[in-house]
Amino acid sequence: MTLTAYFLWLKRDWAKAGFLIAIFLFVFLFAFIKGTDFVLFLLLLQTPLYMIHETEEYVFPGGFGRFFNIDILKLQTADKPIDENFIFYINVILIWIILPGFGLLAAQNYQLGLWIPYFSFFAGVAHIALALKARQRYNPGLVVSLLLNIPVGIWSILYLAGQGILPNIFLNLHLVIGLGVNLLLPVMGVVVYKNHLRTIAA
Repeated sequence: MTLTAYFLWLKRDWAKAGFLIAIFLFVFLFAFIKGTDFVLFLLLLQTPLYMIHETEEYVFPGGFGRFFNIDILKLQTADKPIDENFIFYINVILIWIILPGFGLLAAQNYQLGLWIPYFSFFAGVAHIALALKARQRYNPGLVVSLLLNIPVGIWSILYLAGQGILPNIFLNLHLVIGLGVNLLLPVMGVVVYKNHLRTIAA
C-alpha cells in the first residue's frame, strides 16, 4: 500500500481504526499505567474514552456531521459545510495527537495535562447543549458523553483535587484551557459556515 493509499484509507476509516486503538489503549493503561501512576492513568485515559465517543459520533450510529449541518446550522446539505475533511482533521489533530501528546508530557509534569479531564467533561456537556438547541433527545455522541465523558471527567477532576494536585476545582487555569479548547471548535465551525455561505452566494 502506498503512502497516498494509506492516507486515503485513514481519512475514510479513521473512526473505525480509532475504536480498535481505544481497545488497545484501555488494555495498555489498565495493565501497565494504572498500578504505577494513577494520576497519569487518569490523564491518559481520556484519549481512548474520547475515541469511543468518536465511534458513536461517526461509526455507530454515526451521522454527527449530518446532524450538525441540518439540525444545528439549519442547512439542507447533509455533508457541507461540516464535511469529511473538517471532521477528519479536527478529530485526528485534537484527539489523536494533541490529547495523548499532552498526556505523555504529563509523565514529566502533571501540570501539562491537567486540562484534559476538563476538556473531556466540557465536550460531554456540549452534546447536552446541542440536544437542547436542536430540540432533540439524541445526537451522535450524547450517550457516551452521559455515560463516560462527563462522569469520568468529573471523577478525574475530583480525584486530582483530593490529591492536592488541583488546588481548586473551579479557580484554575486548567479549567480555562479545557473550556477554551471546546469553545474553539464551534468558533471554527462558524468560520467554515460563513465561508460556505459566501461560496453559495458567489
